[in-house]
Amino acid sequence: MSTADSSTASDPLADFFLDSPAKLDDPFADLAWLREHRPVHWHEPIRQWFVFRYDDVRGLFADRRLSANRMAGFVDAAPPSVRDELRSLVPYLEKWLLMTDGATHAQLRSVLHRGFNTTAIEAMRAPIERAAQALLDRHIHEDRIDVASKFAFLLPAYVLSDFMGIRPEDRDRVVQWSVDFVDFFNVIPITEDTTRRMVRSAIEMTAYTRELLMARHHAAFEDDDFLGLMAAAVRAGEISDDEILGNTLLLLIAGHVAVRNVIGNVVWLLIGHPREFQRLREEPRLLRSVVEESLRVEPPITLIPRIAVEPIELRGQRIRPGDIVQLSIAAANRDPERFPDPDRFDASRNPRGVLSFGHGPHGCLGARLAIEVSLIALDTLFKRVGTNISVAEEAQVRWYRNAGNRGPEELIIAFGERR
Repeated sequence: MSTADSSTASDPLADFFLDSPAKLDDPFADLAWLREHRPVHWHEPIRQWFVFRYDDVRGLFADRRLSANRMAGFVDAAPPSVRDELRSLVPYLEKWLLMTDGATHAQLRSVLHRGFNTTAIEAMRAPIERAAQALLDRHIHEDRIDVASKFAFLLPAYVLSDFMGIRPEDRDRVVQWSVDFVDFFNVIPITEDTTRRMVRSAIEMTAYTRELLMARHHAAFEDDDFLGLMAAAVRAGEISDDEILGNTLLLLIAGHVAVRNVIGNVVWLLIGHPREFQRLREEPRLLRSVVEESLRVEPPITLIPRIAVEPIELRGQRIRPGDIVQLSIAAANRDPERFPDPDRFDASRNPRGVLSFGHGPHGCLGARLAIEVSLIALDTLFKRVGTNISVAEEAQVRWYRNAGNRGPEELIIAFGERR
């Protein structure tokens, strides 16, 4: 399991964790060293700041001197050969909720939130369970399943498809679109390949979503799904079609791979901590606490960037306007100043203040839905295959390696019980 013994870390400055793909499998020793010795660090090769301590990360999430609008930075960071293609998408991407600030952000968030209210999420519970059952039905006759790619990866795409009113036969397209978007925004540095794939998928999904939205403008079922609710808001003059299209792209990214990571991380942590797994067997009500603790120990999103719009002095370092600041959730969530014995996975810790879904004005809009999907998925999985599971004997866990996401890409589990 991942531990953060800073005494065992190789030189974290000479071999920065983002520059060494193997370190992304277990970056926590380096993160502990950086949090202690370089809490605010300028990484010259990519010319970005990294912030590692809990109080600093939490404070900067809500600091108005940092902007979430970093679309121009993404365009400038892309290879020159694909910048024009990327610029063609800016009218949609700059309308993302997480790319806006101030009053614009508040207005947009208030409208989008209607799709994530208590009633909407409760209505999703049965479809989530049906989708989970259907995916497990494909593999239940076997004695193993790749819980990452065959279950946790597909489930949120299916759930989001239902949530947004996407046709069931088009779910596989949603999966591919999501992969292309996540790779673009989380592979550092941005490459020509990730840019071209993202642009292609964005064009396809925008056209597809526009068709669905137009159908809802001309139908009488505006309360049936997320796009129906948004179509009603357009007719009321509260939001534009382009804002809906852009934020549908955003939901695809934020709501898919992160949930996949949560589910896979929980299974991985429980297998690696048999005493905590036994506690869950004895007290199934601990599942929510287990999910919350996994969000702390193995956050599905490990870094979130911001752009400085004013000078910031922090721990003796001067951040200048225009500088990119990477807020390290993975380091902050294991800060011993906030969480005692932070590297221990404790099924009953029920931590408070975990930053895995951000904090402040840009806290994740879909956090509650993500947690509910994960809870239902895990409860369904354990009821169907039992809790006597292990990593399949011949298998190796393979982590999804990129700068901003953390979760197993492949995790084949073996099980004896099944229902």
